[in-house]
Amino acid sequence: MFQRQSRPAFPGRNIALLAAAVLLMLLFIISKLRENKKQELHENEAETETSESATPGQFPYETFFAMRDYPVFHPSMRKYNEAISDARDRYEAARPRGGNDGVFAPWTLEGPGNIGARINAVAVDPQNHNIIYIGYSHGGVWRTTNGGQSWNPMFDDNNYLSIGSIAIDPANPTHVYVGTGDPNISIFPFIGDGIWKSTDRGINWAPIGLQDQRIVSRIFVNSAVSNKIYAATMGLPFERNSDRGLYIKDMASSAWNQKLFIADGAGVIDMVVSNTNPNVIFAAGWDRVRNNHESVASGNNARIWKTKDGGNSWQMLSGGLPQTEMCRIGLTIDPNNDLHVLASYAGTDLSFEGLYETFDGGLNWQKNAGNGLNNNFQSNFAWYFGQVRINPFNSQDIWLLGVSSFRSTDGGQNWFRAVGNQQGVHADHHDLAFISATEFLMATDGGLYRSSDNGGVWTRIENIPTTQFYRVAYNPHQPTLYYGGAQDNGTSAGNASMMNNWQRVYGADGFQAVFHPNNPDIYYYEYQFGSINGTIDGIEFFDATDGIDGADRRNWDMPYILSHHDPDVMYAGTYRLYEGNGHLPVWFPITGDLTDGDIFGASFHSITTIDESPLDPDQVYVGTSDGNVWRINPAGQSSTNISAGLPDRYVSSVKASPGNPDRVFVSHTGYKDNDFSPRLHRSDDRGNTWAPIVGDLPDLAINEIQILPGHQDSIIFAATDGGVYITLNSGINWERLGTGMPFVPVFDLDLNLSQKTLIAGTFARSMYSFPIDSLHLAENSSTFSPGGLAPPNLAVSPSPAYSSTMLSVENLKSNQVAEVVITDASGRSLWRGQFKGFGKHEENIDLNQFVPGVYIAFARTNGKVWGTRKFIVTR
Repeated sequence: MFQRQSRPAFPGRNIALLAAAVLLMLLFIISKLRENKKQELHENEAETETSESATPGQFPYETFFAMRDYPVFHPSMRKYNEAISDARDRYEAARPRGGNDGVFAPWTLEGPGNIGARINAVAVDPQNHNIIYIGYSHGGVWRTTNGGQSWNPMFDDNNYLSIGSIAIDPANPTHVYVGTGDPNISIFPFIGDGIWKSTDRGINWAPIGLQDQRIVSRIFVNSAVSNKIYAATMGLPFERNSDRGLYIKDMASSAWNQKLFIADGAGVIDMVVSNTNPNVIFAAGWDRVRNNHESVASGNNARIWKTKDGGNSWQMLSGGLPQTEMCRIGLTIDPNNDLHVLASYAGTDLSFEGLYETFDGGLNWQKNAGNGLNNNFQSNFAWYFGQVRINPFNSQDIWLLGVSSFRSTDGGQNWFRAVGNQQGVHADHHDLAFISATEFLMATDGGLYRSSDNGGVWTRIENIPTTQFYRVAYNPHQPTLYYGGAQDNGTSAGNASMMNNWQRVYGADGFQAVFHPNNPDIYYYEYQFGSINGTIDGIEFFDATDGIDGADRRNWDMPYILSHHDPDVMYAGTYRLYEGNGHLPVWFPITGDLTDGDIFGASFHSITTIDESPLDPDQVYVGTSDGNVWRINPAGQSSTNISAGLPDRYVSSVKASPGNPDRVFVSHTGYKDNDFSPRLHRSDDRGNTWAPIVGDLPDLAINEIQILPGHQDSIIFAATDGGVYITLNSGINWERLGTGMPFVPVFDLDLNLSQKTLIAGTFARSMYSFPIDSLHLAENSSTFSPGGLAPPNLAVSPSPAYSSTMLSVENLKSNQVAEVVITDASGRSLWRGQFKGFGKHEENIDLNQFVPGVYIAFARTNGKVWGTRKFIVTR
């Protein structure tokens, strides 16, 4: 039985029937309100995740980037690309040799397939309506060839899986174009690497440029009327730059021409091209810069431009259009009348400002009266939408998309709410595709929906596992039942046997589910900013945060745990550590501020991870978003900062050893140019000293670690931005774990020892499990030597490298000398150096004199080679 947030039915008796009926109705309403907490947030107020003005500080994608850019507040896209490319290359090189260690056993996709994620774009093949493409904000491109009965990912070989636009050439629908990057720019957006083209309906892809433009908001292609490709781009939103604007290129050429540049802080968010005269283009500008120091969502560049000569000259349109500062603009052109264009405006208050219409090609505009239109249908984050559509089969049928969507069937004279909660459709609508005059596809924050009866009934399209999980868990009382807290989709439960029937058990943005190990009726669910709700009878839920100061700085994903030693004791972290006692916990702080203080803003100074030693209740470890690691003694309420020797990065995970009371592990995230700091460390003296254990692990952000008990801490799992990695020898060597999981971020891991499985929650492709038995491990086995941290290690990173790479040697004995030589593929020596003694030795290798190719670094002592690393130089 699922443990669901609900209320029991009120028993009906032959007494006070009217009162009983009233109570039943109230109980039903309360239950529905609780189960639809997320929808309430969407319909009645700006949801925390997307409102610029909402408080407190952090939001989902801001958290994602804060994890990766602290302390420089600007993640290196080059560093990320190098790391993920290196990880792919190593995996492809290792997979053919297999091995007997079982690391290449297949992952099992557990689901869900029925709880979707945000879709930005939908495209229907004009010749075969059974072929449909959808593009996710962070899940790549999926395709169906049977009208939605089954789906397959088509874009997984790309390093950037954020999709903003999809275009099919109507004259040649085998040609499909995908624009990467998230044009909704939700606080901190997922960016892309330009436009990719397929000539075989999505089976194979090739890049065709605009990699530096980072967010492609719209593509137009129609080879029947033009031999050109048109692209609207927003540029890299983290900075002001000149890469933004509208670009055009000939199909036969590789060169793009920037035809419209508005400003270094404004890009082109939307674009429409005449269907009969491709020289006529309308473009909408949007002032949008978003980083930790500057937030711009409106300005004087929010205007509509028109060209009649293919972009050689432009006119900024007025004639009834707003001429003051504005926010996002959405455009659509009537497929049956090129002179009829609609423009949806968001105002500086970030709400819907109005719909404007021209029937003379942009010379004169009129504001729609909006009869019946609820101007709050985009709440106070209208910049998140900006989509207006005209039914190509009926120009009188006009749609405005938002939290819910409004529709006019009489050319805009009257409006009505067409799609919303009442129709069972997830909130936040981002695209609408027309299969016929009465058959539609709606892209939402919760997946794809179809109506085949002119919008009367909407059906969720399932079997697309793209849930974005923050946290995963299993129920110890039902150990085959997995739980996950997901972005925009609350907490749900299920497994592979119920792939498309996972059950939603709590609303809002879901995070950690925690279960009492001894009582199946006691468990807790969490939603954003540490809102913990619990039950002690499996039925009634209560607020479980009594005593936690609501004004405390806290993380979007606030950590909390049950004690290993007494499950009636809990710990939770804001900017300080709290202890709670009892099934109905009353919390009290046991530390002061464990962060650096409110320096860069509340969003960047909070506790991110907590763990308690399973061997010693007086050891609780805490990590923070600003690089601090602490050891806490709850009994004595003493706090010791143990950060010395660790990198100043976002602490993603801290784990106390399951077998050694003195040992603790810490992982970090982040991408920074020319910074090769290890992201994983171990201490054997409770944090007084640290040693890196990254070995040959690719230079990816580490989001979570798990230590397998019973093997002297030699077997470690690391969840990274490119999947899960495993070491079988205490961090000396690492391999990507399993087959069948795409290269996507894995945010959380959990060990289900009763089922001998590892559970992984991805932030793009739902949940997976891996059979630990496939590793063929002997109990209490280890390659770790208790006498020292690890054998000598040689590393070269990054690879592929451009102008330089960092060579490092570590774990030498006090008098050991290591000679390192770099050769080309033919064995010709190109560089050599010597290193001696304890510590980590690093040497930055200048590669400007190295031609592109494969190189080998090897380390030897007294003529005996003990380490070899291959790396690639590219340009």
